[in-house]
Amino acid sequence: METSITPLTQDTAEFVPHIHQLPIELLQHLLILAVAEIRHGNQPWRVYSRIVELRLVSTRWLAAIDSHPSFWTLLTNRLKPLLVSTVLERSGTLPLDVDLVCLATFKTDPPLHYMDIVTSLAERWRSLNIVWIHTEQDEALQNLLLTPAPQLKAVSFECFSDILRTINLFDNIAPDLDSVSTRFFLPNWTWFLMKGLRKLAVGIVKADVRDFEALVQVLVASPNMEELQVRGWRVRGGTVPGEPSFKLEPIVLDSLRLLSLCMLPSPWASKLLEAIRIPQRCAVEIFLDLPSPQASLSRHIKGLQARLTGSSSLKVALEADGSASRADYKCGGTDGVGDTSISFQYYAESADLEVSGAFQLWLSSLAEITESVRIPVHISISSDFLPHPGSPDNLLTSTLKSVDELLPSVYKATFSGSASGQVLSYASSPSFPNLSELEVGGIQVAPWKEILECVSARSELATVQGWKFKPLRSISLPQGPIDEETYERLSTLVKNIYRN
Repeated sequence: METSITPLTQDTAEFVPHIHQLPIELLQHLLILAVAEIRHGNQPWRVYSRIVELRLVSTRWLAAIDSHPSFWTLLTNRLKPLLVSTVLERSGTLPLDVDLVCLATFKTDPPLHYMDIVTSLAERWRSLNIVWIHTEQDEALQNLLLTPAPQLKAVSFECFSDILRTINLFDNIAPDLDSVSTRFFLPNWTWFLMKGLRKLAVGIVKADVRDFEALVQVLVASPNMEELQVRGWRVRGGTVPGEPSFKLEPIVLDSLRLLSLCMLPSPWASKLLEAIRIPQRCAVEIFLDLPSPQASLSRHIKGLQARLTGSSSLKVALEADGSASRADYKCGGTDGVGDTSISFQYYAESADLEVSGAFQLWLSSLAEITESVRIPVHISISSDFLPHPGSPDNLLTSTLKSVDELLPSVYKATFSGSASGQVLSYASSPSFPNLSELEVGGIQVAPWKEILECVSARSELATVQGWKFKPLRSISLPQGPIDEETYERLSTLVKNIYRN
């Protein structure tokens, strides 16, 4: 056996002596596994770079790869044209995964010859990924997509074209299709094959209530749905939609394991959450815009509150960005079976985000979602607000007091930005009796004085009150310089905590 090695594949070659006696079929199987991660990743066309490396290991490896059709089932126009003819020659009659990219750049024409080849192979399509940003040659794309595809299982579109919204894709002949992913456009919802799906992802589109109703019909017709992701839906015309006029019947999706509703108009998201019967083993991600920090949240999370309160632990966070006039409330929990994540986002109308509005959102969210929760809770506050002269100095302190009353089981607290000093001061009093982990970050100069006072005060409270008050067991501090005196004091405190 020849083992002529190139420096590029030296690491791979070290394993050759151990497998050179394997039967050719087993060697081919191992090599398929070696490229599987790339082949099924976000950029599968890069698999051919790895295949070229493996072919250089030895003549036996080269022959094993070139004679095995499974290595050559990805057809793409992202690489050299010669690769297309190589794939056609070596893939035999196996089903093909087709990748078509057409970007409208200066003096760039659609790859019409490649599209003709792809169309002629429609009977072998297993998956179809199309990135189409070209407005003058949509007819070529239409002709391709009207071709029947009897073996097609998955389609992924990233297109700026209204044609896909009007035609019956694949002439309604794709009986095995079970996965549809689209960005920047909505499919023809009346398309006969939009039923019986297992995966559906639709994102970054403009929609109206008719599109929402059609989405519901697809879900009703797909009881075996496993993944549903609806992201970035914006209402046509920019107006906030009202309640859908049609009545939603219960949608039973017992196989669902991922439900993601992000930036979907709140009335539509609420309707879906009310209708879908979410199975226990389903991970849930909800991220919605709120019209105001006073907006009622109950109906948005009516079906998810029990999942949160049944979790083994929770993390609730307030993230506010004054420069972007945005406040986010996030609540996440896991019960060891399925994760649940709920986020509400509020944009202020004025240039500056009102601090009071951000905290009001957080308090109302806590009250409606996690009130009287007794499970371990991790709270996180990041409040890098722009100065707001109308905000009272004690706003954060009063907010923390309310949180302390609502969530007596807080075991960990993370604070960053301008909130850190006030939080440390509040934590130095008899508050958060179960707090044992503290993280401080997001600031250039650490408030060492407040940190030392907080650690010392909580240590003394734990000594006096015993089991009713837990001392700090873990402290994570920001990186930065520290003077020798502060270091000695901090070391002494840490040693005392460890000793106790």
